[in-house]
Amino acid sequence: MKKYGILCLLLVALAIGARANVIVDDFSANVYAWNEGEIDGDIGAIAIINGQLDIKSKHDEMALKTHCYAPINVEKDFRVTAHVYIDRLKNDKQVGLLFNYRDDGNFYCFSFNEYAVSFRRYENNVEVGSYHQGIKWKKKKKLEQEWTLIKEADELAFLVDGQEIIRIRYMPLQYCGIGFYTISKQRLIVDKIEYEQ
Repeated sequence: MKKYGILCLLLVALAIGARANVIVDDFSANVYAWNEGEIDGDIGAIAIINGQLDIKSKHDEMALKTHCYAPINVEKDFRVTAHVYIDRLKNDKQVGLLFNYRDDGNFYCFSFNEYAVSFRRYENNVEVGSYHQGIKWKKKKKLEQEWTLIKEADELAFLVDGQEIIRIRYMPLQYCGIGFYTISKQRLIVDKIEYEQ
């Protein structure tokens, strides 16, 4: 009986020790150095206000991006979850999650508007690949959502509120840059990000 009790305690200890490491970024101290500032006045502004990352674009065509270098190893499986608020979804108003971000011209992103979710891959400021999935949202104004990016082996999945929206295979990751963007008079507020590995 003692052996059984010791075995149970050992299994519980192993299960607790095997849990993933979760790091929460609530923007309170800007530990991961998210870039902030007003961009040419007419393009928009990025600011951390009351523990939230606020991205507000004012230009009709230009993207407003912010990023950090996340505390994850992209060679291993991981999960990144962001709690976001979106002003309004329309055909010409995009929001997105940047990842594998090296610089402004080299990154991957999941983006969406009123009608579709897209995976896009950029190299040297040129879109070199994309995949689009049509979608119908229940709500299009004042949205509160949970976005999740999951990397498992050689697959990437993007989920919204726990529902898988798009899955991509054979897209290797090299960089731990993570970020967000808006296009065309759009506002995106990120409440917190959870990194799990």
